[in-house]
Order: sequence, then C-alpha cells, then structure tokens
Amino acid sequence: MKILARDEAMQMLNKVPEVTLYFWIIKIMATMVGETGADFLNFDLNFGLTGTSLVMAGLLSVFLFMQLRARKYVPWLY
Repeated sequence: MKILARDEAMQMLNKVPEVTLYFWIIKIMATMVGETGADFLNFDLNFGLTGTSLVMAGLLSVFLFMQLRARKYVPWLY
C-alpha cells in the first residue's frame, strides 16, 4: 500500500473546481433564471409563496434524483 505525501493527499481531497470567470457567469445566469421562474409562478400564475416553494422543491427533487441515479457524469443533469 502506497503512503501518500501530504500534498498528494490534499490534492485528492480537494474536489472543488477552480473558480473562474465562467463560474461567476453561470452562477449569475442560474440565479436569474431561478428568480425569474419563481417570480413567474408566484405573481403571474398566483401560486403564492407556498405553492411556488412546493413546485420549486419538486423540481429540485426530480433533478437531484435523476443526478444521483446516473451511473456517470451527465452535464445537463448537473
């Protein structure tokens, strides 16, 4: 059994990708889409806060279930 050096062990434990400009662009876009969708459900379709929360929690649950069931990395699920 190979003993890892401290640097090698730390590198293996670090699973967080490097934060780049693309990260922030995607994060801002995702936040805008989520906020716009929630506002649409709440105000335009009159679901109210509870209804909007239930719909968004349901969508999150569906995609989380699909991601966890995937045998490999599927970008559109993530």
